[in-house]
Amino acid sequence: MNLCSLAFLLCLPLAASDAEAVLAAAQAKGQAVAKARAAHVEAGRNSMDFKADVAKELAGVTARLATETDPAVRQALRVTQLYYLRLARQTPTAEQVALALKEVPPTSAAWALDKGLLPALGDWAPREAASYLAEARAHQPDGPTRRNLLFEHFTVGVDTGTEADWKPSFEALQKDFPGSTEALKAQDRLKAELKTAVGVQAPPFSLTSLEGAPLSLDTFKGQFVLIDFWATWCPDCRAGMPYLMRAQARFKDKGLKVLSLSFDRKVEHIAPYRANPATSMPWTHAFLPQGFKNPISEAYGVRSIPKPVLVGPDGRIVATGGDLHGEKLEKTLERILGR
Repeated sequence: MNLCSLAFLLCLPLAASDAEAVLAAAQAKGQAVAKARAAHVEAGRNSMDFKADVAKELAGVTARLATETDPAVRQALRVTQLYYLRLARQTPTAEQVALALKEVPPTSAAWALDKGLLPALGDWAPREAASYLAEARAHQPDGPTRRNLLFEHFTVGVDTGTEADWKPSFEALQKDFPGSTEALKAQDRLKAELKTAVGVQAPPFSLTSLEGAPLSLDTFKGQFVLIDFWATWCPDCRAGMPYLMRAQARFKDKGLKVLSLSFDRKVEHIAPYRANPATSMPWTHAFLPQGFKNPISEAYGVRSIPKPVLVGPDGRIVATGGDLHGEKLEKTLERILGR
């Protein structure tokens, strides 16, 4: 077998077969976890509640890292350690991330084990990994891994930044991977964003609240309404919930209404999440069957969640995207509604 023929091999002398074995074992575990997660969802349970058991694998990686001296194998072990933690939805320690950044080059083909790992580094250590990921976006040799990294960087830029943030990755996708799924999805994303550009009349909708009341855009006429496309299974939605909770409490007496439209697989998944006082979401809710394929989602150009859209009293969109995420949310509301 040609050891360099597989994307995830490190192709370094002497230790290539050992590195291959480490990565292959991780890949097999990932497939087993994916199968178990699918069965969990198929049984009607919330994917958010699925827990992958990788304790044995993590212990094995930790033990081997304590004695392994070959750089090729250590690189494979560092990548698989992060992979197992990601499977278990655990955040690596700062030390684990730092050691991976130190020992594994951004151009290592080992990152192809899971194309979501490099983008995850940006979530785990945004400052520390910034230059590392820039190098990977420019020179990562595995095509699918680099395409995904570029697309994820583009998406984050569209969601939370400015044109200067997302344009380089968009252009790299179009130039280096023309016609690829990621390049076409990036084009579609930009077209979709125009549907909720500032100044555009918000698309009309008609649905029923979780309490059974009819809802439409006219329900909020004369008021500011923050339309929040979200789901309990969405990590970024959950991460942003403290900001939304705080903003609603602060600005509700200044005329702000919130309408959360859930992409959950089942409406029953919403109540357990809201039962926690920290995520009670005390505002209006509705459920969107089929999520991204729902006509309302399509009308609002929803390609990823969370997607917040602030509509003014006249029905026109006054803010969207990065201006309504995280710490920027309250600053934007201050500008529009006052302190």
